Amino acid sequence: MCDSITTDGLVQVEGGTDETDVSNEIHRRVHNYLTSLYSYNEQVRDTLTKHLNKDIHKGYFLPAGDNAGAPEYARLLTFLWGLRNDFQHSDYWCLRVEHEAAKDGYDYYHLRFQKQFFNATPKGDLDSAGDYLAHSPDSKQEYPLPYIGNFHRNLFNQFERDFDEWCNRDVN
Repeated sequence: MCDSITTDGLVQVEGGTDETDVSNEIHRRVHNYLTSLYSYNEQVRDTLTKHLNKDIHKGYFLPAGDNAGAPEYARLLTFLWGLRNDFQHSDYWCLRVEHEAAKDGYDYYHLRFQKQFFNATPKGDLDSAGDYLAHSPDSKQEYPLPYIGNFHRNLFNQFERDFDEWCNRDVN
């Protein structure tokens, strides 16, 4: 469905596919990824808490907006965690699927982030959700699919390898 996710973020589907079906499928896949990412990081926090005998609270994974020294993984995860919260606790109106083009029997779509509809906290206003947006510029947030693809390929995979290696050091 997304051959060039990390470059242009275009989703290619067979021409004439119902736009509602396309939108539902894109939202489903993004939601599944974000939920899995959230669950993985919650499991990492739990594992760290047990191994270190120290409460590793969400703040370690969600740095404050003024914490530019936080690891890149945590800083860029913050936006994705906010998207997951919007999906889970709101209505994900902040993500809109837009038809971009039709060519050679295919339709192409973008997933676009709409900041004004971002509602990642129970209060729902941008002031209370601001830290979710602090570590990634608007230009990177606009098209979440390349953001997700780059995060996964360039940060998540390395973090997972490093964490696995750290966990296994106690076993060996």
